[in-house]
Amino acid sequence: MSQYLVLSHIKVQNANCIAGFTWGFPAITHFVGFTHAMQRQLSTTFDITLGGCAIVSHDYQLRVYKPSPKANFEFIQSKNPPVLAKHKAASVPIIEEGKMNLTASMIIEVSKELTTNEASVKQLKQVVLAHCLKSRLAGGTILSIGRVDLLSASTNEQLNKLTKKLKRLTMPGFVLKDRSKYLNRHFQRLKETDENAELLDAWLDFSALKYQAQPKLKKNELEATAETEADWMLLAKPEKGWLVPIMTGYKAISKIYSVGEVANTRDAETPTRFVEAVHTIGEWKSMHRITNINEIIWRYQPDNDWYLCTQETTPKPSQQTSLSEESETLDFQTALSNL
Repeated sequence: MSQYLVLSHIKVQNANCIAGFTWGFPAITHFVGFTHAMQRQLSTTFDITLGGCAIVSHDYQLRVYKPSPKANFEFIQSKNPPVLAKHKAASVPIIEEGKMNLTASMIIEVSKELTTNEASVKQLKQVVLAHCLKSRLAGGTILSIGRVDLLSASTNEQLNKLTKKLKRLTMPGFVLKDRSKYLNRHFQRLKETDENAELLDAWLDFSALKYQAQPKLKKNELEATAETEADWMLLAKPEKGWLVPIMTGYKAISKIYSVGEVANTRDAETPTRFVEAVHTIGEWKSMHRITNINEIIWRYQPDNDWYLCTQETTPKPSQQTSLSEESETLDFQTALSNL
């Protein structure tokens, strides 16, 4: 049986829009982490297990501005706390933060189905709604949720009806899909023409705006010179689609330290490990084009030093083509000495 918990049109204020060294939308780990936190909350009341989640974006507003028409975008910053204490003479420092308001839906996979009746479904919806309104999503405040639904299907016919209903609940919207295979394919093509090509080169071909000069040769000119006029043409991305750089997890750069070995950690009960962000390529695809809900679910896929989120059903994260900082694993004291 297939079962999904659907949170439609979640309005979030001041969410974190910085993901690794990209910005524009929260990292995948924010949404999968939100699902994990909900699982821990619901397991105290219901015999239910949540898996991964799909992310559907409806609307967004980045808190940025341009100092001048030709300048780059800059984040609108605030000083916290905004009101200074009387005994402080200096101004409060600013730590750069990227914020956004967004409206998104989440389709959460129920990996251990809940045996339900009308009363238990109603109770589940109330508990989920109450939990969400007290929680944060991507560091932002949840202002409202359009509706909460629990959908189930046991046969192919029911699954088709469930898919159609999911689309009605989450449209109009764009779902985020993993396109790591595009990055891998383009990287292999680059290696065929340049053996020194790196994965970063392939990733930048997707994420950077690149222009190429097209010389306007005169009648008697056979080759372009420094004085030849040219038109600058925008280079197309290696693959078709609304492709964007995304952050999908972390890569360990240190060993695992036992509880209490690293001072001043936030969690005094969990071992500690230092990591760096992993980036790859994603695609925004209109929800009405989705035919298989299982293919858009992001799930945790830890494997040794890799802590990734992926949409593959049988992935091998250590072999997945993703962009991370190429760093050797260091001990704690050596890492500190390199700062």
